[in-house]
Amino acid sequence: MPLFDPLPPQYFLRVVSDRWLHGETVVPISFRHLLLPDRYPPPTELLDLKPLPIKALHPRKDFAALYEHRFPHFNTIQTQTFKELYETDNNVLLCAPPGSGKTACAEFGVLRFLASRPEGAKCVYIAPRQEIVSKMHADWEGRLGAGEGGLGLAAIGLLVGEGAVDLKTLERSDITMCTAEQWDMISRRWKQRRAVQAVTLCVVDEIHLLGGVHGPALEVVVSRMRYMSAQLERPIRIIAFGASIANAAVLGEWMGTGAGGCFNFHPTARPCPLELQIQSFDVNNFSARLLAMGKPCYNAICSSAALGKQKAIVFVPSRKQAQFTAIDMLTYAAADGDAQRFLGDGQAVAALAEGAVRSPALKHTLKFGVGFCDSGMREAERRAVQRLFREGAIRVLVATHDLCWGLDAGQGGAAAVLVLDTQFYDGREHRYARSLARSLATTSTFLSSTDSLTPPLLVSLSLLYYLFVKGTWTTPFPTCCR
Repeated sequence: MPLFDPLPPQYFLRVVSDRWLHGETVVPISFRHLLLPDRYPPPTELLDLKPLPIKALHPRKDFAALYEHRFPHFNTIQTQTFKELYETDNNVLLCAPPGSGKTACAEFGVLRFLASRPEGAKCVYIAPRQEIVSKMHADWEGRLGAGEGGLGLAAIGLLVGEGAVDLKTLERSDITMCTAEQWDMISRRWKQRRAVQAVTLCVVDEIHLLGGVHGPALEVVVSRMRYMSAQLERPIRIIAFGASIANAAVLGEWMGTGAGGCFNFHPTARPCPLELQIQSFDVNNFSARLLAMGKPCYNAICSSAALGKQKAIVFVPSRKQAQFTAIDMLTYAAADGDAQRFLGDGQAVAALAEGAVRSPALKHTLKFGVGFCDSGMREAERRAVQRLFREGAIRVLVATHDLCWGLDAGQGGAAAVLVLDTQFYDGREHRYARSLARSLATTSTFLSSTDSLTPPLLVSLSLLYYLFVKGTWTTPFPTCCR
């Protein structure tokens, strides 16, 4: 029952029977003694601050080397949260839209930990999905760790879910990366494990998934870290990041953040502008609806991605549809007289696909600049396709929705992201589920690639997000948000 401002003194509720004639009554509902919950505070205002240079990461000069090849100064959100993350030891909750540079903000807290940690102190990075952990581990190992090109600032370990192996990894690592379920398993007996007690910084990523299937594990590990801090009488800093949410104040209070440690920026506060467009299809049959989306998908790629000269990602509901959509893109391009409009570097495609790709269909589509990948492919093939797309050798990548957390669009990002249908078949429940768009809208995997660009370039770029859905709309392409 909706409530409006100003609140009326009472409502009149009319109840009508659907079985008896004249069986109705009117019940007055008084609001005189109504107790309403507190309103959510407004989002954090995005201040017009002068961007901080990367030299602000004092006193260690090697910290600035992490970003000198990526951008000369931090963006607005990073500048506004820098002092709380890098110059204090307070708990921090940062909620911002995807592509806002939250990864660099997490690194602020990690760099402060590395600069001021006592001997034997450890840091743990927790994410709800294994794809996110693996991607972040590869990034930090190559930049913070002792990997190729890394600065060697810390020993970074990755938990695998085996108790004895994970304990040894935790003992010899300065930064341990794991999922919430893995850390829950290893931290249950924290009183008998000194390596767990040595944790002084806990970084939690994608905290907005607290209400999803991984929410119980996230809630348990964060609550346990606060309980450990109280029992050990030693502060354990918790830094959490996620997309913009409505009840950030409640979540921050649960985490123990102070008044200045809770940042909840509005979803429109994006360094990279986002334009969302929706096209509906009044077709009830699932297969026929996906078939009808082929030509509009091709037209959207050509119109939004500078006539096929920039990269685009297409998400589809199933593995079979990924291959069909990739072949459709080739067919429509050949019909327009430019079959290789999506091809960036033919020599790189031929060199990499010759040894790593076995699928004949995938070899054929790669020759024309279109690749497809799914979770059932060989690992070598999937890595080869994603590498070609990341380097710009192919400009169109068709992927199943379950890969949205691990994709990397590479330098420059993707100019367009297209979602073909919001339904997918759930084999466990034997029904068509409608949670596809929710997963893709909250992930930052294909949006955060613009973090590597300089802030002036972010202003001139925009990302188009096309959503092809079932239903009927009054206008074919309404602009929902920008």
